[in-house]
Order: sequence, then C-alpha cells, then structure tokens
Amino acid sequence: MLFRHSILCLAIYAAIQTTAFAEEKKVASASGSEEVEFNDQFLFNTGSNIDVSRFSKGNPVVPGTFKTQIILNGQKKLLTDFTFKENGTPRATPCFTPKLLMQIGIKTDYLENASAEDKTDDEKKDVCVDISHSLAGSSWDFNAGNQELSLVIPQIFIERRPYGYVDPSLWENGINAGMLSYDLNAWHTDGTDGSQDTAYAGLKYGLNMGPWRLRSRGTLNWDQDEGTSYSSQDVYLQRDITALRAQFLVGDSYTRGDTFDSLNLRGLRMYNDDRMLPGGISTYAPTIRGVAKSNAKVTVSQSGNKIYEGTVPPGAFEINDLSTTGYGSDLVVTIEESDGSTRTFSIPYSSVSQLLRPGYSRWDIGAGELNDKGLRDKPRLGYATGYYGLNNTFTGYAGFQYMDTGYVSGLLGIAMNTGIGAFALDVTHSDADVDGLGTLTGQSYRLSWSKLLEDTNTSFNVAAYRFSTKNYLTLNDAASLAEDVKYRDRERNPTHTSEDVYSSFQRMKNQVQINISQPLSSGKENYGSLYVTGSWQDYWTESGSTSQYSVGYNNAFWLGSYSISLQRSYDEYGEKDDSIYLNLSIPLENLLGHKNPPGGFNTVNMSVNSDFKNNTAYNTSANGNTDDYRFSYSVNAGISHSDTGDLSQIGGYGSYNSAYGPLSLSASASDDSSQQYSLSYSGGMLVHSGGITLAPGSIGDTDTLALVSAPGAKGAHLSVGDGIIGSSGYAIMPYLSAYRENTVGIDISKMESDVEVKNTSTVAVPRSGAVVRVDFETDQGRSLLLDLHRSDNGFIPLGADVVNEKSVSVGSVGQAGQAYVRGIEDNGTLRVVWGNEASSSCTVTYHITPSAQKVGLTTMLSNQICRM
Repeated sequence: MLFRHSILCLAIYAAIQTTAFAEEKKVASASGSEEVEFNDQFLFNTGSNIDVSRFSKGNPVVPGTFKTQIILNGQKKLLTDFTFKENGTPRATPCFTPKLLMQIGIKTDYLENASAEDKTDDEKKDVCVDISHSLAGSSWDFNAGNQELSLVIPQIFIERRPYGYVDPSLWENGINAGMLSYDLNAWHTDGTDGSQDTAYAGLKYGLNMGPWRLRSRGTLNWDQDEGTSYSSQDVYLQRDITALRAQFLVGDSYTRGDTFDSLNLRGLRMYNDDRMLPGGISTYAPTIRGVAKSNAKVTVSQSGNKIYEGTVPPGAFEINDLSTTGYGSDLVVTIEESDGSTRTFSIPYSSVSQLLRPGYSRWDIGAGELNDKGLRDKPRLGYATGYYGLNNTFTGYAGFQYMDTGYVSGLLGIAMNTGIGAFALDVTHSDADVDGLGTLTGQSYRLSWSKLLEDTNTSFNVAAYRFSTKNYLTLNDAASLAEDVKYRDRERNPTHTSEDVYSSFQRMKNQVQINISQPLSSGKENYGSLYVTGSWQDYWTESGSTSQYSVGYNNAFWLGSYSISLQRSYDEYGEKDDSIYLNLSIPLENLLGHKNPPGGFNTVNMSVNSDFKNNTAYNTSANGNTDDYRFSYSVNAGISHSDTGDLSQIGGYGSYNSAYGPLSLSASASDDSSQQYSLSYSGGMLVHSGGITLAPGSIGDTDTLALVSAPGAKGAHLSVGDGIIGSSGYAIMPYLSAYRENTVGIDISKMESDVEVKNTSTVAVPRSGAVVRVDFETDQGRSLLLDLHRSDNGFIPLGADVVNEKSVSVGSVGQAGQAYVRGIEDNGTLRVVWGNEASSSCTVTYHITPSAQKVGLTTMLSNQICRM
C-alpha cells in the first residue's frame, strides 16, 4: 500500500485544519514556505506533549543524497541523485548545482553569475546555487513521501526551447543487457490433396553494451516436405554520435530511399537522426490493407526477405506495425487462404517529403559492398546524400553514387513550398560502363506534388511523375545488368551478345503515383469519405505497362458503418484483374438497444467480395472481447461461389494479450472436408544483471525499453502496456520514445503482496535502442494496523511514535488510538512514546495469527492493550 505522506504529518495537518489555529507566521528564507508555530495543547489532551517544532517549516528534510524527481513549474524534468546538505535545522538545504539547473532549462547566464567567484570550471559544476538569491522569486518544496522536489522559478530565467526538446545530457545509454525476440506461427491444413504443416519463427537478437547496440535478425522456416531452413537478414553494430545528432553503423543496413533508390549496404554508414531534434519524425512504414476470404496466413516480404507473418480472420484486415528494412523497396504481400489458394500484390514504398525547416539538414553517407543475395559478385560502392533548408520556401538537395564496376550517378534537386502546394523537382544523371556495351549515359527526371485543397478538404497525399531516358540506369539496374552480361544469359544461351541482353533488360521509362482522399460533408452533415489511389509504369522493353487502381468509400449511419472498395490491376501482359469488396459493421448495442449483448459479442460484420468472374465470397462474423481487452475472439461463417462449385466454411479466432506476449489461435473447417488450424505467439526476453525478464510482446530492432524494478510488488501493472511485475520484481515496458521524456509508472491497485511502494511514477529519457532501468523503491516489511487501548484507560496522543525492541521507529499513532506500523515480525513487543517522561510511553505485545483480519493487504489487530 502506498502512503504518500507519513501518518504523523497527515494527522498534524488534519488537526491544524480542524482547529484553524496558527499563532504566528514567518516567511522562510530558503524555500519560500511559511513558518508556522503550533500550540500543541490543541493537538493532545494530556499533560505530556510531543515536540512538533520540527514541522514549523513543513515536513522535515534530512541531509543526504536521495533518488529525487525534479519538477519545474509543475512539469517533471528529470530523476536524479540529489543532495540535501546539513544546515543545523530540521529542514536540510537542497544543493542546486549549475549543471542540474542547466539540465532542467535555466538560462546559463544567470548560472554563470551565480558560480563565477574564484572557482575553476570543475568547481563551478558542483557549487550549490541559492536560487532564492540568484533567481529572484524562486522557491522550492520537497515531499519526502514521494521523493519529489518541486521548483517554482519565474519564466524570465527559463530557456525558451522548442516543444519536445530534451537536453542531450539527459539522454540515457541504459544498462548492459541481452535480448531475444520471437514471432512464432504454426500452420496446419487438411485437404483433398493431403495435409500440410509449416512453421515460422521471426527471430531478433540484440546486445546493449554502454552506448553500443548489436542487432541481428533472421527467420527460421520449417516445412514437412523441405525440412528446416534458416535465413539471416542482417547483423549490425550501431551507436549515437551526439555532437552530430547522428547514428554510426557498421554492418548490414538499408539506405534511405528519399534521394536514390534504397540499397542493401554491407559496410559503414553515418546518417543524421531526426528523432534527436525537437519534434523529430519517427520511422515511416505504409499501412497494408487487404481482404481475407477465410482464416488466412498473411506474409509480407521486402527485397526477398520475409519481414512479417501472421494469421487473420475472414474479412478486411490492416497491418500497421511493420518493421520495414528500407524506404525504396516495394512490399510484396501474400495471402494464403485455408484452402491453399494464394493471392499476391505489391505496395509501392517510397517517401517524397523533401522539404525541411530553414537551417535544418538531413544527410547520409556510407561505403561498403552491395549486399544483394541475387548477385554472384558483390560490387563495392560509396554514396552521399544531403538536404538543407535554405529558407521557408526552398530546400536544396543533392546526391552522389559510385560503384567499382564503372558506375557513377549524381542528383540535384530543389523542393519548394508554394501557394498551390509543395513541389520537389530533381534530375539524376548516370554513367555506366558495361562490358560489351560501352558507356551508357542517361537521365531521370522526377516531379512530386503534395497539396491539401482547403476549400474542398481534398488531400493529394502523393502525386509523383518520373521519366527516365533509355540509357538511364539506377545503381541496382547497373549491378544487375553487369551480372546478366557476365553470367546468366551466357550460360543459358552462349550465342547471345551483350546487345541482346541489354535489349531485353527491363528498366523503367515512365512512372506515375497518386493518392487522393476526400471527406464528403455539407455544413455540419457528414457523408463519409472517398479515396482514390493508383500507380502506373511502363518500360524501355517490348513488355507492356503495369498498373493498379483502387477507389473506396466509407460512411457511418445510426445502425453502424459500411465501406465499399473497388480495385483494378493490369500486369505486363495486359491481363486485367478486378475485385469489389463491401463491408457492413453493426455494434450489437445499436441493434439490440442494451449494453450487454448476448454471448459476450459486441459487433457483427458482414462482407461480400467478388472478382466479377463468377468468384464471390460471403462472410459473416461476430466479434467480442473482455472488459479489460486482454482477450478478444470471433466466430465466422462464409460461403464461396466459383466455377468449380460452392464451398461453405465456419471458423473461429481468439487472441489473448498476456503479460508475456500475445497468443492467438484460429481454426476453420469447410464442407469439402478441408480443415485449418494455426497458433501464433509473440514474445521476448531480456537478460540483465538481475536475471531474465520476459517481455509482454515482441521486441523490435530499434525498440527502446524500460526495465522496471519494484522488489516485492508482485502483481502491480505497468501504466502502459500489458506488463506485470513478476515474482522477481521486474517487468518490461516497451515502446518508449527515444530522446523524449517518457512517463514510466506502475498501478498498485492489483498488487498481491504487502509492500509499500514509495513512488509510482517517474520520467525516463532513453537513447535509441536503450534499455533503461527504472527503480521504484519499496519497503517489503510486513504492515500492521493496531487498535490500541491504554491499560489505565488513558488517552494515547495523536502522532505518538511507535518503536521496536531496537528503539527504531516503525510507525505512528493516528486518530482513535490506531497505529500503523511496517517492518515487524509475526510476534513481538512495541513501545509507544509520546513524551520524554517515563509515564509518557506504554508497551504492547502482539501476535499475528494466520486468521488475523485483513484491511486490504494490511493485517489488523483489534483491542490491543498498551501497558503503562
């Protein structure tokens, strides 16, 4: 149980409010708090008094160094070891060093003046500043109950910093720790062609050593026919370069795709990290949307690497938490239905946000080899890209690439902010020396546009056009063409010349991308929203163009919501593929008119999916969840019509968010005797000096974590996420924001142990990938509430001290003779003291039995005789 104030302080405060008495007030010189002189006759109905003068300036503050939360003008700033120095009074003086005041945002000019006299630079850092003198109008107050030191400082002394700014001196490297993360999926099907079993494990490894982060990823795949195979995706070592607001990386990584196409580089990189800036942007990844006809397995691959696999129930699905590996490589999405049929589509993945604020820069440099698994040779390369915000209107950018096969390319571009939208225009020139072809020279021109039409609220999120001349080659194109000329086509047909290979080598000519969203409304009436997306490209070969278009509309009405989407795509051979999807979602509360629908289900979804080629699927599902949202479930039924006949199926899906990761199970059966089962689980673990702690889910490559320590507080829930303090006293809080202030807290309402938690919330500022340890101080001693009665029927004064056999204070007496104590044995003797005279104390002998009464987690003993 948490007691933010001591019982004694609360009792005295309550008594003061009741009597409304104070004889004299004086302004305290150091803290700005009021000095109060008490008349103790109003507090105790006895001839013996307790010395309460130590409370005349508030709660006593003992000298020493304590873990303290610093709060400036109501805002938490940092958690640090803070020193209070002895001054001969019950209220020690806080030592505000210039370094600490600078960290919380006090202007350095005032601090230099306060510490300049006859001091070296090192001495100035440790000198104590009297804020009431140096920062006129300032005051402080310390709450020993929750270890919070609150400062009130006039705004004139505080630096004006951008929103989200955190001083780099507060960024924490975290502790040394090892980590393992796993995403597991097991899949079984029974069909007319027999059964099939597959399993997948997405594995991520990591090791933190001071400022360094070692990371590796791989996938373990098992198939009953092909056995087990492991594929390593990348290994790299990374750390911050604080002075440059940058990251330094050695190993495997994907370069940014905003200037040139993203490359898989094995070597050295250094690039700026926007997250280190106030309001910095986080890593972008597209949201993947699709429709499953049954309980289906969805996999997402990028550059030939599988980066996601999971099971989804029938109907529309959305994947918005991808851990992508680069900005310029398309994502390939595969949907495998329970009957074995598969559908595949790709999603362009690129960024066109080139504009920067004035004076800000973005850069990326690197050197190494092209780590493309499709190439036998690994050409060496180097590159550099840079952006700079010239003013509010223009941003200039440039780039350079070199490859030791004879390839060079350069890019120049300008982005501008205008009244008709934001534009970016750039031109790339390439020279490629390929054996048998000579030097191929070409250019590529790109124009991007983004605009929100305020009158109609129409958003053109991305509108881009690129044209490349016939002999323009990207770096990836040049490496692939050189590979084809040297190896592949000569092996297949030795009579082919280099010109023959080049004439059939597919390379982009034109590319158009567009993404438009349009809310529909009239006055205060909302009529839903409409979106249009599309992409089209053709090539400098005889193959045709490819394209994909989609149109969607969604709206809500009194009963629920509905949506409709149409898609059309053409492959390079001109084959057309159309589909339409309609969905209706109805909350049962709206349908039945009460908040407790039957069976625990809360929503019904109905959908129709057709490809206009005699293939149509109808699905209905009911979804529900528990009140705490830890367990969600659904049941579904559907029927499919196709040229081969009709197929009906039923299925179910359940997911449980445990303290050690989400676990999901799905099953379905069809009237053609086919069945499907799958089991998925995601989790992770940390290995640290205190042991092994399991995470409440998968740990990403760059995830920043808090290792929360609260010894003895088993059952306490973390304030964010599904983590719970275990028997070891640890829990993991994921998804902290790097270089930002993160509030880390615990909820003790469900704590299973009789433990006092001294404070339940603090602030952490981790670096990228750090594991910061957050300690909550606890007192694991047994707590006891004693209902005391003096043997002579006298009165036990409010605020009397309770000491153990070693004369150590373990508690105090509250109203009506009830004493709260902590840190005692099952049996023992306690002495209650309320004065200096021999008659001002009594002794109680207690015995705690297994059947003793409980008040929460605290044991209560009634009618305890305190003998004089």
